[in-house]
Amino acid sequence: MDDAELLRHELRAARDELVRKRADETDDPIAATSQLPLMPERDDEFLRLALMSVDDLETHIDRLERDLADLENGIDHPND
Repeated sequence: MDDAELLRHELRAARDELVRKRADETDDPIAATSQLPLMPERDDEFLRLALMSVDDLETHIDRLERDLADLENGIDHPND
């Protein structure tokens, strides 16, 4: 799997987690902030996303989208 595909995979997992958190917020705002997952459909590779708050997930998704756009536009190392 190349870097772009890895970023897309994590971005998809982060968006799924954000949807879960937002759905949980309507039921229990405290439980939606940070908790370990109990649902088996979560990807084990991205369990750390379940520990993020909604705000942290939104920030993480923004960064992933930026990184993916940079990678697709040929910017591998922005500091170079």
